[in-house]
Amino acid sequence: KPFSFKTWPQQSSISSSRRRRIERKNKDRKKATHRHQFQVPSMSSSAMATQKIVSVKTVAAGISVVALLKLLKSLFSRSLFGLPREKFPLEEWVEQYEEDAFEPEVAIFDAHHHLFDPRVQPKGWPVSKLFIQLLYALKPAIANKLFGTNALMSNTFGYRSPALPPFMGSDLLRDIKGNGKGHNVLGTVYIECGWKTPGVEPVWAAAGEVDMVTQEHAKHPQILQGIVAFVDLLQGTDVEPVLKRYSQNTLVKGIRCALAWTSDTAFLGGFHAKKDMAFDPKFRAGFALLSKYNLSYDCWLYHEQVDALADLARCFPETTIICDHIGMPLGVGSYKASESLPKWKDSMKKLAKNSNVFVKIGGMGMRTLGFGFDERPRPPTSDELAETWAPYVHFVIDTFGVERCIMESNFPMDKISCSYTVLFNALKKIVRNFDKEDKRKLFELNGKRVYRVQ
Repeated sequence: KPFSFKTWPQQSSISSSRRRRIERKNKDRKKATHRHQFQVPSMSSSAMATQKIVSVKTVAAGISVVALLKLLKSLFSRSLFGLPREKFPLEEWVEQYEEDAFEPEVAIFDAHHHLFDPRVQPKGWPVSKLFIQLLYALKPAIANKLFGTNALMSNTFGYRSPALPPFMGSDLLRDIKGNGKGHNVLGTVYIECGWKTPGVEPVWAAAGEVDMVTQEHAKHPQILQGIVAFVDLLQGTDVEPVLKRYSQNTLVKGIRCALAWTSDTAFLGGFHAKKDMAFDPKFRAGFALLSKYNLSYDCWLYHEQVDALADLARCFPETTIICDHIGMPLGVGSYKASESLPKWKDSMKKLAKNSNVFVKIGGMGMRTLGFGFDERPRPPTSDELAETWAPYVHFVIDTFGVERCIMESNFPMDKISCSYTVLFNALKKIVRNFDKEDKRKLFELNGKRVYRVQ
């Protein structure tokens, strides 16, 4: 029992020093009692270890969630959350350089471009819808890398793929506008670029493409005044019902069924093209129906098929034929430009003997000619393009004459080399010394005449 001064005997025999010692002991006892009342019971070693493990797991779980969120953020596009999507590599690259329109007073009727949105359109890609949805859920740069793992696609269309970024009417108008000082484009013609509706007869597989473009024209009446649709002419006379339906749409001006074929497995040809396809009897049976429905024939081909196109032109003089992309002399893969050019020139001279043939001047931004502008870290200027393209353009105009040549953008496929404004700047600079009327024919009037656009 603690000693109390209340019971302290008041004998003088207790010394003052002893009293102080007793007082200190009582004080120490009180402190000890107070500590025991409020002290947390000590844990056993096993309990402490368990608590540490729980704490580590909790921290690790928190770190794992943060890491997972960072991983998802690095992989997936913000468009999944309703935000504007990131730019594709091609869009970022081409925006590095832009120009004001050269000779803006020379108006343009763009007779060749494409539109597509693989997210919602049946493009006939050999993958599932789920894979396409996943591809577009990824950040554009990652999607582009996955797409680029297909060597055929990257060798044909470039490593910054123009086939991945959705490109519809509003996107074309944005490219035409450029930096706000773009060219005066009076109208355009849409050219088929692959469409395969599942579950229908093969001959009708591409009919939905015409409906899509017709709807886009209604949204953007300043463009898409003409449509060049697809039908597989190898189906022979079975294509007639399709041609008949096309002819009922006043926007449809012609058909394109590519002849582009190559034995070189390093790059692609036309998806429907076969070797010597132009001489196939069924193809010619289908081709013979074009004039009946007042439809022209556009042809994407390589220089090796130009002679076959000349034979078609000779056998069907009543059909207007348009040779796309200057007949495309190849300069990639196993093809060397130095060897292709002489053959191309000889074949183009033969083709020019047929008065029903016109030539589109464009497509030179694509990889297949071998100029390599798409491989640069920055886009070229219009002067650089003009210097490279001029020999090809002058040869075609000299061979076919101004009356049968049509300038084209081939967008967005030629976008791998430059912007829309820069492309037409280059073409205008190549013919800068032509008289005003000839320029108007090349850039506007010839395209309108061939495609019957007022």
